[in-house]
Amino acid sequence: MKRLALLTGISLLLVAGQAGAVETSGNVSIATDYAFRGISQTNENATIQGGIDLVADSGLYLGIWASNVNFDGSIELNFYAGYAGSFNEMVNYDLGILRYEYPDDEQVSAPLCDSAIDKRCESSFTELYGSLDISDFTIGLNYSSDYFYGSNKAIYVYMGYALGLPGDYGLEFHVGSQSIDRNDRFGGPDYNDYSIALSKSLDEVDFTVTWHDTDISKEECFGGSTLCEARVVFAVSKSL
Repeated sequence: MKRLALLTGISLLLVAGQAGAVETSGNVSIATDYAFRGISQTNENATIQGGIDLVADSGLYLGIWASNVNFDGSIELNFYAGYAGSFNEMVNYDLGILRYEYPDDEQVSAPLCDSAIDKRCESSFTELYGSLDISDFTIGLNYSSDYFYGSNKAIYVYMGYALGLPGDYGLEFHVGSQSIDRNDRFGGPDYNDYSIALSKSLDEVDFTVTWHDTDISKEECFGGSTLCEARVVFAVSKSL
């Protein structure tokens, strides 16, 4: 599975090249924290992130994204590929595969993992995803057959609502639910996460302030950490 997303993406890109013109775009951002599904990945420290996307006229796309993290080599690489389209002017869809890669994940850091007897206990994992945009609402699902640190099957379902405001302001609401087969491997229980984001565009630069929270108690959060607690994240991003 380590190369599945990348190989799938290369195949899609070859098809995309024959299906029409391919456009390239990029993005870069600086933020006070990297909250993934409500949980800090940088030990509540700042992050620098960026990515590159290739998109064909047909709707096929391929991309790579990177961020610093506070575990397994201090970097996360995302490789993804998929297909996006629309049923009509009101309903859009997106289907794809996403690989979360941590270059040093062989150096197992989860306390309940014993790499000497369990080779599947690694942080890198793959997800299949799908989402529907219906007007200003988004619903989606991500599925992994072997989630973070070998915690087996995991499903993440979510819903969002985006509201445009005067003056190039935007307001987004998000709620998600993460279920995991092996909570003992993951280090926490099944949980819900929430966020509210206020954004402003100015001279083609996006400024965002986001409130994140989960319903995980401190005692249940990876042995008593504060990584699952409510936090406000400030971010500045630029499309390239």
